[in-house]
Amino acid sequence: MKRVLLTSHKFFPEHRAGTEVLTLKIAQELQRRGYVVKVVSACPPDLDARRKEEHGQQGDSYQYEYEGVPVHIVSEALRLKDYEFSYEYYHPLIKSHFSGVISDFKPDLVQIVHAQNLSASIIEAAKIHDLPVVFYSTDFWFVCPIVQLKRPDGQVCRGPGPMALKCLDCYTPKLFPPAKEVMQAVEARYPALSGALSGSPSFVYDSAAFCLSTAFNALKAPPAVAATLERPSVLRRLANQLDAIFVPTGLMRDIFVENGIKKELIEKVGFGIDTSRLVNHRQKKPSSILRIGFVGTFFEHKGVDLLLKAFLALSAPQVSDEKKLQIKPGEVYPEQFGGAQLKLYGDPAQFPEYFAKLKEIVDKGGPMAEHVHFLGTFPNDKLGEIFEEIDVLVVPSRWYENTPLVMQSALATATPLIVTDLGGMAELVQEGVNGLLFKLNDFKHLSKQLAVLLNSPAKLKQFAANIKPERTVGDMVDDIESIYAKVLAKRLK
Repeated sequence: MKRVLLTSHKFFPEHRAGTEVLTLKIAQELQRRGYVVKVVSACPPDLDARRKEEHGQQGDSYQYEYEGVPVHIVSEALRLKDYEFSYEYYHPLIKSHFSGVISDFKPDLVQIVHAQNLSASIIEAAKIHDLPVVFYSTDFWFVCPIVQLKRPDGQVCRGPGPMALKCLDCYTPKLFPPAKEVMQAVEARYPALSGALSGSPSFVYDSAAFCLSTAFNALKAPPAVAATLERPSVLRRLANQLDAIFVPTGLMRDIFVENGIKKELIEKVGFGIDTSRLVNHRQKKPSSILRIGFVGTFFEHKGVDLLLKAFLALSAPQVSDEKKLQIKPGEVYPEQFGGAQLKLYGDPAQFPEYFAKLKEIVDKGGPMAEHVHFLGTFPNDKLGEIFEEIDVLVVPSRWYENTPLVMQSALATATPLIVTDLGGMAELVQEGVNGLLFKLNDFKHLSKQLAVLLNSPAKLKQFAANIKPERTVGDMVDDIESIYAKVLAKRLK
């Protein structure tokens, strides 16, 4: 019976995005196959994993069980203890802690699904114990410190470049807190200063905050720059110590190789999803209007604002009431749609400032605005039912993504896709076969693609008919197990 230690940057129940779902499903499938597994993760805040006023749980770690999977969480207290900028990618205290977890659990193999928040020092910890380590990459963290390979001007890039100079104006500024947070920290440490400033005019307070923030940034600039410039070489060295690297897309393989990761370590292993609660929802509920859906995080890099602008730019086709209500027996759609609605599923409280911008776009949106519906979140086991009432899923991300699990879930329910013509997303969509593509950051092109389906229910029906059965978790773990076997056999030679 093999023992496998899995790692993720975040985990359930506080965090439940794609990487967390993937880690959980791999763990549960391995358990079903007789493995003993444990997940090691962290629990940082969603908005900024480098700063947090409260350390929360006391001690270095805590443990619990989630859906039958044992979980070990590295606490914020340990993650932020004596924090230095380089700890983002190489954390010596977590390295020591992870070594202790290995000693207690005694795994045969370590599988990293994500190393962020734990840092890549966990690779060295496993190697000290002479363990094989494999890595299943869900994003570009090993190459890009902000994960998304997206520049401040919105352009995508292929990596840090020579000496990591491209990261200096992209990542380094993010290491510094805003003036307000610096002022709050100073006031907490020096109550007398807080008392002296209380009641002072706002321009006096703002000036003091600016001066203190400028002084703090000047003091911290050299180590921040050093950490930024050293990051690529440290992570390249650690990545090349891995026994195998799984990537879900050809794009990711190419970018890793371009950034110095050994090609011979990399194997393409597509993500698999739990289709058991989806395959019985391939038939749509009849509708005389086009139901456009988004399921995910309301945040800038997900491009939800682009989708809103594209939808609001639509014009409903002129169809008589008599015609648009004619849905033939056994059919899902009429000959012509009588309109469209946009259904957005996500947590408005996760990134409230961005959500406020979305609401502002809708408030100024004109006649189509009344057909925009923010519908909140839902239990994961209801996803199939949600897709029964979505005719096309839009994924308007501004970064490479990979193959978002929500896209695979949509395909499992025979839901066509419209996605950004970028990265791993585009690898899942055959233009004009199972969906449509649109140009990066181009809401007008997205609106045109939406209009194609709005004006042609027959095309939507054709796309849905072309969608084949989706890859399952079992398929994915078959591939993972075969690589485990190769890695373990190679070590025995």
